[in-house]
Amino acid sequence: MARITYNKMAKLFHRLEISYRAGIDLVTAYKKEREIGGPSDRLKANRVVNALKDGNALATAMKSLDGYFPELAIAVVMAGEAGGRLDESFGRLATHYKSLVEFRSNFLRSISWPVFQLAVCVLLVGVMIPILHWVMVDLGGMSEPIDWFGMGSTTGNLLLYIFVVVSFFGSLAMLIVGSIKGWFGTLPMRLARRVPLLGKTIESLALSRMAWTMSVAENAGMDALDNARLSLGATENYFYESLEEEVCEDLRNGKTFYKTYKATDAFPQDYLDYIDVGETAGELAETMDRASRDLQAKADQNMQVLGKIGFALTFAFVAVVIGGTVIVMYKRMVIDPVMNFKL
Repeated sequence: MARITYNKMAKLFHRLEISYRAGIDLVTAYKKEREIGGPSDRLKANRVVNALKDGNALATAMKSLDGYFPELAIAVVMAGEAGGRLDESFGRLATHYKSLVEFRSNFLRSISWPVFQLAVCVLLVGVMIPILHWVMVDLGGMSEPIDWFGMGSTTGNLLLYIFVVVSFFGSLAMLIVGSIKGWFGTLPMRLARRVPLLGKTIESLALSRMAWTMSVAENAGMDALDNARLSLGATENYFYESLEEEVCEDLRNGKTFYKTYKATDAFPQDYLDYIDVGETAGELAETMDRASRDLQAKADQNMQVLGKIGFALTFAFVAVVIGGTVIVMYKRMVIDPVMNFKL
């Protein structure tokens, strides 16, 4: 089932926040959603309304849509309902998904021109292989075309080029999707954590969601096990989600959150310090709420830098491809004929 987009979620939770703060009950507020969006969105909204009318919690209704809503949204709404802070849950989710939409838009805008250049460059190189054969052999009367990659024929060189391009971009796409879905276990995150800016950004985003969910769950009076399951799931990061069994086992044995999370060796010390201070002072909810905001601020700063770096790297890659193509053409069309003539 297709998942709701970040943009739609930001607007949905913003509307729900306004309605709920105005004292409008959930059923009435969600009925309006049946008039918004495409046929699929209206159908999902109708299912939620029917579930609410049957006495189900909103989180339960959202979960019944089989993946339409991400686990984070369901977890935060569940915690908000349990803690009587549903309006705050709606507001935080609206802000979170709006930030993701803005970052994605800014990032794509910053790299759109270099990416366009790269696409045109890759296409032109592929087109030049048969065109130069036609110009040099069919029109120019040369006996042999440029043997670009040493395959011995224009067809062979073109097929090799297509194979390399498809393999490269296909592998890149598979790596990204596989990392998100956990196909490669915790390895991608372990490697990403070693990359200073990228790793810290991914880590800060995940831990910001975890910290806020911990805060809401603590205010809701949830026990430690439910708190841990909910907050680890809210990270939407397989690296942290995979710790659930280990974490729950330690918590069952009476360990504190600080000692439990420290034992995993998966959390930075500054995050653990927030937990330690919160537990020691008896203000875990307040401390983790503050931690969440601090981590989100760090992630926002890092994402702005990443957008600029992405632009620079893409532009540099395009320059390398264009420069390499020009050098190969010059060698094949100018230097090689001169060297062969001298021989």
